[in-house]
Amino acid sequence: MRLARVVAVLAVLVPAANVMAEDAATITRLQGRALAAGTPLAQGSRVADDATITTGPGSRVEVRFDDDTLVVLGENATLKVESFRYAPQSAQGEARLRVEQGAFLVTTGAVAKLPGRPLSVATPVASIGVRGTKFWGGSLDNPLDVLLLDGAITVKTPGGSADLNNPLEGTDVKSPGAAPSPVGTWKAPRVARAMNSVSFQ
Repeated sequence: MRLARVVAVLAVLVPAANVMAEDAATITRLQGRALAAGTPLAQGSRVADDATITTGPGSRVEVRFDDDTLVVLGENATLKVESFRYAPQSAQGEARLRVEQGAFLVTTGAVAKLPGRPLSVATPVASIGVRGTKFWGGSLDNPLDVLLLDGAITVKTPGGSADLNNPLEGTDVKSPGAAPSPVGTWKAPRVARAMNSVSFQ
């Protein structure tokens, strides 16, 4: 009888544990080499909701999440999927991504449109609150440079925050803990540098 109870408890717990590691995204484009948990990725590979994706020199990878959020990583980048949940039937979800290094381009999907805008992208020096948008981040001349392409975002650091509300507005974080620089419009050469860092050849 005691064994039967243990088996019954395990039958309940095992499916719950599996939910924690459900797939969250698909690799839709790949140039060069990308890994998840040390395993090489290929176009069509599925990515779990706790995965860490890394790219090599000269590489690019496009990751499409199940809510249609699209993330492109440049070379030598690291993306940690800290949390991804999406339940369209109940209009609930959450996406918390962390880019440890490298350039990235984010185009938001359904989760960013849910109440509370539960999509965020963190880096080692700032967090980016997203309000349904497309934006680029990476290091051009500073530890973090951020460019808005569409929509609106807020870049927050321990030193302050900056709201980007118009296409081609950008801000820079010049050192860890520093406030974002005043928002300004990026000129074409700097925009081109940013986009080249995540462009496929």
